Amino acid sequence: MIAAIAAICGLVGCTSEPTAESSTVMPDVIGTSLDVALSDIERAGVEDEVEVLGGGTFGILDESNWQVCEQVPDAGQDVTDPPRLSVDRSCDEEESDSASESDEQASSDTTPPTEPEPVTTDAPVEEPEPVATDAPIEEPEPVDTSAPTVEVLTAENNEDLAALLTGPGECDDSVSAFASSYRGRTIEFDGNVAFVANHDDYDTRFDFLIYVGDFSDTVAAPGPSFQFEDENFTDLKMTGSNIPDAIGPGLNIRVVAEVEEFTEGCRLLLDPVSTEVR
Repeated sequence: MIAAIAAICGLVGCTSEPTAESSTVMPDVIGTSLDVALSDIERAGVEDEVEVLGGGTFGILDESNWQVCEQVPDAGQDVTDPPRLSVDRSCDEEESDSASESDEQASSDTTPPTEPEPVTTDAPVEEPEPVATDAPIEEPEPVDTSAPTVEVLTAENNEDLAALLTGPGECDDSVSAFASSYRGRTIEFDGNVAFVANHDDYDTRFDFLIYVGDFSDTVAAPGPSFQFEDENFTDLKMTGSNIPDAIGPGLNIRVVAEVEEFTEGCRLLLDPVSTEVR
């Protein structure tokens, strides 16, 4: 019986040692956008949640807008703890600009000056034929190349907008009438971001609820409920010297936008032309 067992072990191999599981190796994600880095780490077999450092004042809304500058562990090392990524808008941008300027300066210093080719003066110079000046020369009419001016409606130059911003509630019939009369026109007013929500199931597109005037937690805002619907950060067309990394509730803004339509949910939809923090 013992001999039979020995023979079987000789053929198929018998061992009591457990097989070691293969370790998970960290991929190289430095320089990639955050969304691509997270996808690469997941495909590498890392099941732990990745810790992300950075993201500005309002956090990370669009992962594709952030670049990975540092990673722990380094590429090729075993993953024994949850990975950590440090992100920024751009990595080593100033360093790259300085290196480029140095290369250009070195190239200009080492390039020998080009000697001008001698001009042959053997051929006779032809004199231009005289031009008859009897007929008057007509000057071409100047061409207007400036872009057409779009009239922007404000509370100061439009009575209907002034009444809209101070009077009716969000579901009042006058709001719908204004949207119908001024659809496609551009309006401008002081407002605030009252609420931000994901648009449908998207992670990088949002619905921004805009109220009239300054933000307040205690005082009800006058006028209708405006909305930027299905927009990302770049769609807001931020201007001015104080552009934040992200847009969140409580931010006072100057809105320039085109009137779209009034919805059944009592929202007056606007298409952003420009948005400036005030």
